[in-house]
Amino acid sequence: MQHLHSSDSRIMPWKKGGGSTTEIAMEPKGSGLADPFLWRVSSAKIEASGPFSSFPGYSRSLVLLEGAGLLLDIVGKHGTARQRLKNIRQPVVFSGDDTVTATLIQGPCVDFGVISDPSRVRAVVQVLVLGAGATALTLTSSYRSQCALPLTTFAELEPLTPTTLLFAPRGRVRVEPLAVELGAMDSLFSDGSSGAFGQGARLELHASAPDTPLVVVQFWPVATPQHERAPAQGNAHG
Repeated sequence: MQHLHSSDSRIMPWKKGGGSTTEIAMEPKGSGLADPFLWRVSSAKIEASGPFSSFPGYSRSLVLLEGAGLLLDIVGKHGTARQRLKNIRQPVVFSGDDTVTATLIQGPCVDFGVISDPSRVRAVVQVLVLGAGATALTLTSSYRSQCALPLTTFAELEPLTPTTLLFAPRGRVRVEPLAVELGAMDSLFSDGSSGAFGQGARLELHASAPDTPLVVVQFWPVATPQHERAPAQGNAHG
């Protein structure tokens, strides 16, 4: 488990202006956008309308954190669509292969973005709006709802453990029983090896103010039935 502080993030102004991106975490750690990365989590400050960068072969999810939002004109292999990034509780998902043009609805805004390799992981993004009291969060312990496979194949699957990230865009959020307090733009990250932060873990979230958002991201390994996996290397018998 890692507490990622806002001071650890990397801020990258856009080459053509119009905004900047704050990189929160990336897997593998230390990789760049030119490398074949597994996933990337970031927040962007958008100050001007314009095109999005393309990420061929990746899946993208966006959540609005601040501002009136964006109109997204998306051109992909299935045609043209317009989506509104306007509600903090409703992520917008699209392909990194798509051509996307963003139009500010009314002034600058801030979003939270996830880019992931869909051939290796499935990213599940949800936003909680915490009240003044404690909010219970049970991390998903079943992989069935995360896999597009027939039910008959689940007996052949090895248990999957997701990587989980909690992001507090405005802070402060105390996470119990881990005794961790997240400040603004802090994250709590676990690859699932921590028992207190693993499958089925029950956390209590305490916000310092009502209507405090918390973004929960889980990266699930793409499940492959055992009979479809590559055979282990070694001496053959027979």
